[in-house]
Amino acid sequence: MGTIFGIFLTSLMLSMAFTPVVIRIAQKFNLVDRPSARKVHSIPVPRIGGIAIFLACVLGGLSCIFYGTKITEAIFHDPRMLWLAIGALVVFGLGLIDDLWRLGYIAKFSVQILAGIIAYTGGLRIEIITFFPQHSLAHMGLCLPITVIWVVLVINAINLIDGLDGLAAGVGFLVCLVLLILSIIGGRYIPAAVLAGLAGSLLGFLVFNSNPASIFMGDGGSYFIGFLLASVSMMGSFKGQAAASILIPMIALGLPLMETVWSTIRRFIHGQKLFSPDRDHIHHRLIALGLSQRRAVLILYGITVLMGCFSITLVYTHDNKTALLLLLFAAGIILGIQKLGYLDFLRSDNFRFWLKDVSDEAGLSLERRSFLNFQMAIQNSSDLETLWENLSKAAQWLHFDLVELRVEKKLKIDNQAGRFFWWNKERNEDGDDDWDSFLKRTTLMKLELPLTSNEPGTSDNKGSYGMLWLVKDLKRDPLSHYTLRRIEHLRRTVIKTIEKIGY
Repeated sequence: MGTIFGIFLTSLMLSMAFTPVVIRIAQKFNLVDRPSARKVHSIPVPRIGGIAIFLACVLGGLSCIFYGTKITEAIFHDPRMLWLAIGALVVFGLGLIDDLWRLGYIAKFSVQILAGIIAYTGGLRIEIITFFPQHSLAHMGLCLPITVIWVVLVINAINLIDGLDGLAAGVGFLVCLVLLILSIIGGRYIPAAVLAGLAGSLLGFLVFNSNPASIFMGDGGSYFIGFLLASVSMMGSFKGQAAASILIPMIALGLPLMETVWSTIRRFIHGQKLFSPDRDHIHHRLIALGLSQRRAVLILYGITVLMGCFSITLVYTHDNKTALLLLLFAAGIILGIQKLGYLDFLRSDNFRFWLKDVSDEAGLSLERRSFLNFQMAIQNSSDLETLWENLSKAAQWLHFDLVELRVEKKLKIDNQAGRFFWWNKERNEDGDDDWDSFLKRTTLMKLELPLTSNEPGTSDNKGSYGMLWLVKDLKRDPLSHYTLRRIEHLRRTVIKTIEKIGY
């Protein structure tokens, strides 16, 4: 215990000494994070605080050389520690480069995956899912991908919550304390030593990162913290029930993991880019509710403490009690998400329409499958007459009152060009004698659709095959939710069929 406390205290003092130096260096070389519409700070703030965290953690950990204890010997004789150091250096370097020059998400994810592979190579891996104790992930070929996914997930989880002063550093510190307690309870002193060094460096950094922050950790700091937490959580099993042990570090990291998973789901539902930054994270929602930065951060600290206590409780619960606690935990998450307004679309017709759109695009709805039959009939037409016959049937099914197809005389097949016309005079309730009188109505929707090839590189003349004209009386048949979408599908199908027939 003395070695672990010594590492913590050394890292704490080094962090408090290094951070002011890093602040001055960042200000001298203008390495600052400038205000923008997406950010909550209003003045430029140094953004390379990860350097202080990295140096304090590494040097604080190396200080155990002077203790000469059994823990020190175990640390330096554990081959996993070298791979842990290599992976940590890789992700820290990635984050620091991103802080200085801004990398694309492909480059960042590629290096994060490499870090996951490094951890796996060094023996830091998830080998067994304890819900299925009879099946080793290695035997199923899933050990490597699951390990990489876990490392990448935790790295980005810490990065995503780094949006308010002191949030990522404080949450990271609290998670370190929880995992440190669990490691000591389980007699796992090597990961406890790593966690002690990280906890000390984060606590010292918090002195300067708390609101109002004089420095940010940047991607270098968040990536480094995320990699260490992900790797240390894989260094052996936690003491407790087998079914719950794999969940203990996940619950301890519950807030950042929940933010990452929910942000991905939210962006997918709202049609946003999955990796684009926004101002709709949990901490942004809390501020939108009228809370100050400091109060929002304290609330999230409290949530992290509760999750940490919950994860420690799991160590001493039996399997049946574990299931009940997990159920309560899931209910609490859903309630919290609902209170923040993320599930408003579930209480309105928006979700019903979204679900309906998804089923329509997937071809699951009856209407979409029925219309698909008309599209297939048009596409299987062997000549223009058959095409027109199938097209008019589809237009009638869509409740159009007038359809006209004009095909330019470009076909290689003789006598298959001209004008095709259909008017539903039988449905004319106002007694118009001709279609010219019908077209004077003020309740008509008139669509003139050019049959233009969408193939790239085609000229205007070569790519134009004619015109499709559709008229619908909205007084008699209101526009359905998907009519315009069906019309575009119809137009594209007609173009493809014309090209197949003779162009």
